Amino acid sequence: MDTPLTPSWFATPDGTTLYALTGPDRLVEHQRVGRRYRRQVLEVKTYADRLHVASLLERVDAGWLVRMEAEAYAEAVRNIETLEPLP
Repeated sequence: MDTPLTPSWFATPDGTTLYALTGPDRLVEHQRVGRRYRRQVLEVKTYADRLHVASLLERVDAGWLVRMEAEAYAEAVRNIETLEPLP
């Protein structure tokens, strides 16, 4: 269950949820919900957190999540952040 040491960016096929694994201990998620969005930062500290990250990476490898380049991820985040944030 090794997490990559290099940054990784991926999303759901429809682009409603974006993930940035910026290091082995930090995952950022942007999720579009209708005309709003939410942003969540997970500091990976517990075994359960590591399992969550490993599960996401398995979904990427299985093709259920789509890999992104840094530029495409940044543009998608800019687009989502034009929406109203959820409280």
